[in-house]
Amino acid sequence: MKTESIRDILEQRKFLFFGGKGGVGKTTMAATAATWLSDHGYKTLIVATDPTVSLSAIYEQDISATEITKIGTERNLCGLNINPKKAMGMFQTRLEGTLSGISSVFGSELLSTPCTEEIAAFDQFVSFFEDTEHDKVVFDTAPTGHTLRELSMPFDWSGYISNQIKNRRELSEVLGFVYDEKMVADLNVEKERYDKSVKGLSDKRISAFNLVLLPEKLPIEETARAVEDLGNWGIEVPSLIINEVIPKEVLKGNWFLERRSATQDKYLAEIDRRFPNLIKKQVPLFETDIYGLDRIRKVGEVLYGK
Repeated sequence: MKTESIRDILEQRKFLFFGGKGGVGKTTMAATAATWLSDHGYKTLIVATDPTVSLSAIYEQDISATEITKIGTERNLCGLNINPKKAMGMFQTRLEGTLSGISSVFGSELLSTPCTEEIAAFDQFVSFFEDTEHDKVVFDTAPTGHTLRELSMPFDWSGYISNQIKNRRELSEVLGFVYDEKMVADLNVEKERYDKSVKGLSDKRISAFNLVLLPEKLPIEETARAVEDLGNWGIEVPSLIINEVIPKEVLKGNWFLERRSATQDKYLAEIDRRFPNLIKKQVPLFETDIYGLDRIRKVGEVLYGK
């Protein structure tokens, strides 16, 4: 039986997620995947859900926070850089119709929970998980902890709304509020959207959540926690991308690089030991920053071939 490769993962799933600790190169690897797919004929959308990192820098052009933007002259490549604050406004506007009956009686706090921005960002993510316009959708996710909180949002939020309705139903009757079954049905539609997206994340036929790390202690520990936590959601991680590995050919007796490379070798062996069943692919440390389509394509050749 043929062993699946990281290229197989890219070509055989529609929804591709890149996550990991902050600063390990998630945006680079997401952009690499999206650009490679576009170059190979797939109509591709890349969506950034990280509030602190912009796709605009790596693609050297403005990418909108509200409108899908064509990237470069690439016919098949577009992007969106979700801004949580703008997403929150869109989320609140969309739900005001559904919740107008409740909020008129219970107040605006229904749309002002402490995690509203994360809920709103996840709501936009859900809308792209329903995408039918693109062959591939690549997600550049926020740092691991933030991403895991977003995954819990649909359940926390729907539970919060349900509790508000249940706990205040008696008050609504006293105040003369008519309990609207259509409103409840609309809320159930929202819940079903969220449930479907979370279920889709765990469907290996359509989705893959890939983790990026460096051959260092803290990224390895965070990767291990992420693999476990995602597994608790039913989401299996198929592959690891190990970034910034020092090429052996550049050592040439340089004691500093030799020592750093030896340290990396120790951690690379640890990665092999702790994640034996995951596909692992190394990306070398390049002599320059990775930005712009030409440099992104060089990384793509390393990871996925020509």
